[in-house]
Amino acid sequence: MRGPIYVILFGLIFFGIGAGLSYRQIIFRRTAVEVPGEVTGHAPSCDDEGCTYMSVVNFETLEGQSVSYTSTFSSSPPSHKVGEAVMVFYAPDNPQDALIRGEGIVFRIIFTIIGGVIILFGLVFFASNLKSSFLAKEG
Repeated sequence: MRGPIYVILFGLIFFGIGAGLSYRQIIFRRTAVEVPGEVTGHAPSCDDEGCTYMSVVNFETLEGQSVSYTSTFSSSPPSHKVGEAVMVFYAPDNPQDALIRGEGIVFRIIFTIIGGVIILFGLVFFASNLKSSFLAKEG
């Protein structure tokens, strides 16, 4: 009977990561200021398996402060082209706390969906074991 519980817990971890990141972005965007920005380059992040690239974006705050922000999300190939216009959300009290509109959405959706599917599989597995257990006790 423990197997299904572990499967459900594993699914909850995946689902929790996706939902938690989505929730954090929703809360952040409620208080953030949205301004236009421009991708000025890419910061590489390399390991033994190769390199991924984080977009570097320049934007100006409503107060006129010029800010260079390096995304926390990386991809290969880069998700934005140099010179591309993007919308940036930033925290009014800390412009370095920023987010490019739409960044990380695929990651969040994949984790949430995979977690949900694993949870459903675990619940079906649990129900099947429960049914087998009851039928064995009756017989």
